[in-house]
Amino acid sequence: MEVALLAGIVLFTTASFAKQWLPIDVTALTALGLLLLFDLVTPQEAIAGFSNPAVITVMMMFVLSDSLVHSGVVNRLGHRIAHLSGRSMWKAAVLLLLLTGALSAFINNTAAVAILMPVGILIAKHYRISPSKILMPLSFISILGGTCTLIGTSTNLLVSSMAAESGLEPFSIFEFAWVGGLLFVVGGAYLLLVPMRFLPSRSILSSLTRKYHMGAFLTEVKVPADSRLIGKTVAEEEISDRFQLNVLEILRGELKISMDLRNTRIAAGDVLIVRGSMEDILSCKEHYSLLLLSDTKLGDESLSDESNILVEVQLSPTSQLVGQTLKQIDFRKRYGCFVLALNRTGEMIHRKIAFIPLEHWDTLLVFGPRARIEALNGLEDFTPLQEVDVRLRLSRRWWISAAIIPIVVLLAATGVMPILKASILGVVAMLLTRTIQIQQAYKAINWTVIFLIAAVLPIGKAMVNTGLDSLIGDSLAAVGGPYGPVAVLAMMVVFTSLLSEVISNNSAAVMMVPIALSVASTLGVDPKPLLMGITFAASMSFMTPIGYQTNTMVYGPGGYRFTDFTRAGAPLSIFCWITAILLIPRIWPF
Repeated sequence: MEVALLAGIVLFTTASFAKQWLPIDVTALTALGLLLLFDLVTPQEAIAGFSNPAVITVMMMFVLSDSLVHSGVVNRLGHRIAHLSGRSMWKAAVLLLLLTGALSAFINNTAAVAILMPVGILIAKHYRISPSKILMPLSFISILGGTCTLIGTSTNLLVSSMAAESGLEPFSIFEFAWVGGLLFVVGGAYLLLVPMRFLPSRSILSSLTRKYHMGAFLTEVKVPADSRLIGKTVAEEEISDRFQLNVLEILRGELKISMDLRNTRIAAGDVLIVRGSMEDILSCKEHYSLLLLSDTKLGDESLSDESNILVEVQLSPTSQLVGQTLKQIDFRKRYGCFVLALNRTGEMIHRKIAFIPLEHWDTLLVFGPRARIEALNGLEDFTPLQEVDVRLRLSRRWWISAAIIPIVVLLAATGVMPILKASILGVVAMLLTRTIQIQQAYKAINWTVIFLIAAVLPIGKAMVNTGLDSLIGDSLAAVGGPYGPVAVLAMMVVFTSLLSEVISNNSAAVMMVPIALSVASTLGVDPKPLLMGITFAASMSFMTPIGYQTNTMVYGPGGYRFTDFTRAGAPLSIFCWITAILLIPRIWPF
């Protein structure tokens, strides 16, 4: 009975992750609640994840990564790559991928991609290619870079911690380097030779209005002398609420009015640049007897000038705006900008965007005064998708941030102290030197990831408590055992990799580790190769945009389709499977 209950909970959790019925952290907490409800784990086992060494280490690495991001060092390096590569697009691409992969080996992958995605877009613009040629390889190389060290991704830390809890030796910081390094080098060559050459040019560089299909939603209307709108303001007439329109700018002769629009009184002859559906525009036109300038083609050049700018920004991984609507936030008043459209994993949303709850990785097309846009890019809630001068300046204590991460790695690599101890001391050093403030440290932690890991860890414990791990492990041993442990390793690598395409890599690892330990016990072999296989396989999420956070990040800005990931990612996944299956038994014998 208990096995059936747990199997049902695991199936529900997997389906919810894949179908996104609930936010992933809510799904994980729901699963934890169900485990407690049916007494599949004790209360102590349920909360043990929140004190797990891997969880605490991941928290500390979030803070260390964020400090390096805000130091400005990486931004400066990326900026130099973009501007010093001369006429060689391939040189710029190689340097960018090398920097991204190297960073991802030591800091959070998401942070590395967030920093360097604007650089990739800048390079694409400079060499007049589509960002879709660069951004997917950027995401993939960050995943490959993360497989090279213990701290490269939270999954490596998680599996190492679970191995230690089972009485095995935890993984060392560079233990992954032989397999991870080969995957990085050969995978990087593949990314340069195949995806960068053959990925479709999905995203249009020359015009954001074209990329977001704004042609039917942006137009100019003229206010004739007999219009009853004359002498009124946008706020008084409640145009935004009554007609679902945004007045972006008022053209009055040579004067462009973009500040305090809501309280500017309309005069005869004014031309209003408005955003809305054609039905709403026509309704407003009829109501106020306006003249529709239907022959006008509005593009980026019409909206951007020395005072105003049209840009796209993405919600950051730690954005506090997720779950709220633009109307609830009062985005226009709070930030002084208009959101013209929303890109959600490739879907362009134009209608009633003020009432749609925001989600992680949503990309917003924003129009407003340059000063307000620069202020927007400086906020923690947003990741800019273009270079901003303010983000290229070095902080006063930049050298401390640049030095502490290598020191933490060195201490852990030489065995002077465990990575948990070294990372905590690194964060303490940054706080004491005022390199970061405590509130900044709190904001740096991606609490979704922390709660996800802590809440799914008890699933592994429940599998041991109920015997589900042994049931599945015995079945795998029976099927693959006659062909040798390498065949079982191959089965686990492929299954874990496919599972991580639809659910988080951490969740896939948690579910597979108890099974690997059970299989090893049944076959009477060392579990280390199987655990290593799971660790690498959980990071091989190349075939869908939802399997890994960085894939989701680049989906919108790159203008990709779901199938683009499958076509470009499947050969890379197969290569990684084969490499792992061939090399792991040689480096960690059974």
